[in-house]
Amino acid sequence: MEIYELGNPQSRVVLIQPVDNHDLEGIENEFAEITARFNMSFRLVAVRTDDWNYDLSPWKAPAVYGKDDFGGGASETLRELLSLCTDKGKTYYIGGYSLAGLCKKGKKQIAT
Repeated sequence: MEIYELGNPQSRVVLIQPVDNHDLEGIENEFAEITARFNMSFRLVAVRTDDWNYDLSPWKAPAVYGKDDFGGGASETLRELLSLCTDKGKTYYIGGYSLAGLCKKGKKQIAT
């Protein structure tokens, strides 16, 4: 698990977001946009996934587009993300879209 961090490490609000290489290209712009819209101090922890379709899908399924099947590795990925949520004085959010949003489906609050 490769981790990229932006923002205030002391912030009480932490956004953890699964990303791939394409997402990393724009992560600084994403951080700037969130900061501008919410005008608050936060820390963004971008966690690079090696295999988007495997790491973020909650069940195995055949490929929809291309040749890469869905692998059902979301439970393990979620465990790894939750291991980053250890400071009880902080509020953690796991963000994402597409498979990154499906990975955490049903989790309303991770830790506070």
